[in-house]
Amino acid sequence: MEISVEEYNEHFEGFIVLDCVVRSPKFFYFTLSEDYTQWPSWSGEEGPTEDQIEKRVVVFMRSRPKGERWSSANFTELDTFNAGVSYYPKEQFVGVTADGGAVYVLGSGVDDLEDSLPRWVDGGFLRGSVSRCRTIDGYVYVAGSGRTVAMRKGKNDWEALNKKLPFIYEKDWRNAGFEDIDGFNKNDIYCIGGKGDVWHFDGEIWTQIHFPTNIKLFSLCCAGDGYVYIGGLGGTTFKGRGQKWKQLFKGEMTIPFRRMVWFENKVWCTSDYGLWTIENDRLVEPAEVSNEIKVCSGYLSAKDDVLLVSGPGGAAYKEAGVWRKIF
Repeated sequence: MEISVEEYNEHFEGFIVLDCVVRSPKFFYFTLSEDYTQWPSWSGEEGPTEDQIEKRVVVFMRSRPKGERWSSANFTELDTFNAGVSYYPKEQFVGVTADGGAVYVLGSGVDDLEDSLPRWVDGGFLRGSVSRCRTIDGYVYVAGSGRTVAMRKGKNDWEALNKKLPFIYEKDWRNAGFEDIDGFNKNDIYCIGGKGDVWHFDGEIWTQIHFPTNIKLFSLCCAGDGYVYIGGLGGTTFKGRGQKWKQLFKGEMTIPFRRMVWFENKVWCTSDYGLWTIENDRLVEPAEVSNEIKVCSGYLSAKDDVLLVSGPGGAAYKEAGVWRKIF
């Protein structure tokens, strides 16, 4: 274990892990939400609103001595955080709330809550909720409902990228994206979501992909092998690029893959039910992943030689071919 009982109680007890991200092999971040079902006052009926539930960002600083490696920041009256990392203009954690109401930046001498994202009705880019933060070419990108897409250039400085994307009106929002974003670089970006709603951005022009299904899409990975992998309903997964796609396998799971990342020359996929890899166009469960690691499934992040996995059941990471349990 990489955490003591006292550290766990201080930073994680009574909270649920909702996202994670690796900034470097030295810094891991977790975003949490208070588990209101543990409140003595909760009766088992309708839960509180998001602004009544405490949120938390926890940092694991691996290079520090034991007893000094964990810290956390608490937030009230905020929505849940999507976890991201920027390397430009500074190397920092960037957390963006699901409603776009706050941006929390931590690292490189900064610990700050930035302005809320500008909404579409006020001339901004946020058309709905924020579904995902992703690092592309060192910058943080966000994607969300209503085909929301933007890039963070610096403090309180976002570049809207969806001005030329068709707006999704209320009657169409279930059919369109976005749930995830990834890119090979800033001029080769994919966004997915809705019912087969897939778009490509070349840095200037958006092109809608004629995708071979209208099932709901949830996860995306622009992989190191040069292909794009897209996960849909039940774990059904597609592989391709541009306008050429094929279905790798038809999923029969009750929930889709929540995250897909490239690590160790393969695509890793996760949901609350486990971890899988895609190898030779086949979905397999890695033999070296023990049940102790599988219970940590839910969210994934990879950077350099580290793969971080976390979820309601705990957290673990793989480094230099070895799995280590965090909690």
